[in-house]
Amino acid sequence: MYFYKKVSSANISPTAKTVYRALLYYANRETWSCFPSIATLSKDTGLSKRTIIRQIAVLEKEDLLLRIHRTREKNNGKTSNIYFLN
Repeated sequence: MYFYKKVSSANISPTAKTVYRALLYYANRETWSCFPSIATLSKDTGLSKRTIIRQIAVLEKEDLLLRIHRTREKNNGKTSNIYFLN
């Protein structure tokens, strides 16, 4: 409930709140981390991939989210980011 209240009272757009709530859906309830792809978030919210990316940046700037870029060990290829809800 803490995270719902935190995002509801944040001074961010309804679109950013939608992305945050989508991330919250996937979050591990012990670590508050998750790693859905941008495509998954886009599908879940109905927002474009570009909009998801922009709103994640807003959430980071507002200190509601910590994003860590991940790469594959074998070839350093990109994989989904890991997000920690603050």
